Amino acid sequence: MKKRRSLLCVLALCLGLLFLFGCSNPSGGGTEGPGSPEDTPAADLMSPADPVTFPSDAIRSPAAKWEQYCHIEGGVFIEGLNFAPDRTTLWVIDPAAHNIYRVVDGEAETVFHDETCMPNGAKFIDETTLLITDRARGLCKFDTETLEYTDFVTSFNGVNFLGPNDLVLDGQGGAYFTDPGSSTYTNPNGSVYYVNYSAETPALQIVETGIAYPNGITLSPDGTMLYVAEFNSNSILCVPSLTYGSGPVTTYLLGSMSGGHGPDGLTIDTEGNIYAAHLEAGEVVVFSPGGYVVDTIRMPAGAGIFTDNLILHDGYLYVCEFGQSIVWRIPVNTSGGEV
Repeated sequence: MKKRRSLLCVLALCLGLLFLFGCSNPSGGGTEGPGSPEDTPAADLMSPADPVTFPSDAIRSPAAKWEQYCHIEGGVFIEGLNFAPDRTTLWVIDPAAHNIYRVVDGEAETVFHDETCMPNGAKFIDETTLLITDRARGLCKFDTETLEYTDFVTSFNGVNFLGPNDLVLDGQGGAYFTDPGSSTYTNPNGSVYYVNYSAETPALQIVETGIAYPNGITLSPDGTMLYVAEFNSNSILCVPSLTYGSGPVTTYLLGSMSGGHGPDGLTIDTEGNIYAAHLEAGEVVVFSPGGYVVDTIRMPAGAGIFTDNLILHDGYLYVCEFGQSIVWRIPVNTSGGEV
């Protein structure tokens, strides 16, 4: 009796193994076709996926070199790079010096100074008007012809902003902007807002809050996802925009950075790659839309480590380094994806 029971157990085990490994039908015979799990050895199913890699020239030629584009004499904390619609005049902001500079052919001049203002981020909303995030006054406008600086929106629901930092346009008459104030890693009370600046009465919405110093901000080429530099966690957040629509996506951490302090300014190219000026690291880190590092572009020897703002323009990546008050540029194989 015991021998019969043992024999039955052995037969059952053999049949189970044959079924598991498909030995009874090596050619498959199922409906899945080649490459399906049924045709894949069990060991291969447990193998790790291939690492995600990118071509060495995905962003720039390996031979590309940095060059100094301009030096801002007397600059303290140069920020807010913007080429005017004429595509030749560069505008630079300095919140610490309370200045706005105009750069033509690499030569900078101070065209505006007001110690009640702390202009930080800026974007052209028409041929001559910069919409500016002002740390001291809220959202402001600056006319590059008349040099007039005016308050635009100073509060949300009757409460003054903490201290706006940067912004990105959506191409539909609105802008997303960050308001970090003095939020910290342990007191993450910074927010992202949306303003319809083209409306007769500008309408504001809060998009996201509870952020540890939201700094730079950019928008995916299709307008559905916001990328926010969470400065005090050294990371990039992905935030559904107001036009994302319905779905399961919520705010999540896209990618983290190593060393330095944190990502400051952000921009994006037409392929959706996100460029982050990594402050106190002396580099620009480029993330794919999936959160993988595509490239890390180190500043040249002798340059400072305080990379804080950047822009893609006519075949070049322009980067502010405020430690030496220099705007650098390097040729790239990509084009700007912002409005």
